[in-house]
Amino acid sequence: MTHRQGEILRALVKEYVTSGEPVSSQILVEKFGMAFSPATVRKEMSVLEQMGLLSSPHTSAGRIPTDRAFQLYLADLVHLFEITLNQKTELENLYRSAALQLDQLLKTTAQMLSQTSNFAGIVLAPNSVVSTIKRIELISVMESLVLMVMVSSSGAIYEKKIKLERIINQEDLYKISRYLNQNLKGHDLGDVQERGLEFLRASITELGELSDIGTQVTQAIVYNPPDQTIHIEGDANLYRKIYELTPDRHKADRIIKQLESKDYIASIFEKMKNLPQVGSQVGIEIDGETLSGITILGKGYTLSGKSVGALGVIGANRMPYEKIIPALDYSSQILSNVLGEKTNIELASEELKVNEIEVTARKEITGKTVKTKPTSARGKIH
Repeated sequence: MTHRQGEILRALVKEYVTSGEPVSSQILVEKFGMAFSPATVRKEMSVLEQMGLLSSPHTSAGRIPTDRAFQLYLADLVHLFEITLNQKTELENLYRSAALQLDQLLKTTAQMLSQTSNFAGIVLAPNSVVSTIKRIELISVMESLVLMVMVSSSGAIYEKKIKLERIINQEDLYKISRYLNQNLKGHDLGDVQERGLEFLRASITELGELSDIGTQVTQAIVYNPPDQTIHIEGDANLYRKIYELTPDRHKADRIIKQLESKDYIASIFEKMKNLPQVGSQVGIEIDGETLSGITILGKGYTLSGKSVGALGVIGANRMPYEKIIPALDYSSQILSNVLGEKTNIELASEELKVNEIEVTARKEITGKTVKTKPTSARGKIH
């Protein structure tokens, strides 16, 4: 691509993002003060169309950028957008007003990204496997179904339902919780996976008749850890925009069905958590033809210099990139800094009362989802 073609392409993408209408050569010359004639611009636009970077909708004289054009646009300009002083102030105020619990900070970040983009804001929480265990609590839900709540040293809270081999009462679950905390506190789940559970073999006898349950629970936590949490805010805005911008209803349905999968979104942002700067995936680059017209922006954030998660935005190709990219970049910096101050990332109280936790349990036999009432038992993580 020549320098002139690049200039025309950048101007055309920028104009299309703003207007949403096919862009003519006349508009480009007049609005962007180009030093060449409309005829020259038309000729270059034809070349760009042959290169697969522009398309001509219907019989319109104007052209619109393809997914490939957006890829080049973002790759070329992503480092040029700078955050304004007003944006910095707004973001800093937002973080100051947020609760200091990690989950709330991540949720607040996702909300801010959604508000900034008017699409879906995404934050992938730290993976439980790389988390250092701070406390564990086991809570009886129903029959032999137990909820495991794990709090990491960063303040992240992970939940996992465990089906026990037999029914035991809450007092026995407290005993197993104490055992787990005595033996697993301060360890990374990943490290325990690598070491194996041999180092627990001697101490497991402390549980007596509960040893079998203690072993089952420990294996479930270590070898089948809690899923990685992903915070998604503004997805309703995203779906509405997709329907507005996609004339083909069946195509819009396919896009939305794909983006409704949290596991799918988590897999995309898991790959973005090591990005040192804002990265992008556009349309067919993401998932073939299914997500044509969609752009995903993302960047990783760190804990003590270690990449642990990612944040970003999923939206249509027509996004206010000049606002979103610097907001993403600065949010990543702030979040990393806040996470580094471990003393600030604590539970509001050292006590986690089990009656404050609402649990949704699924009965495997009937396939029905049952919403249980918070248990009346009170306890704290030992």
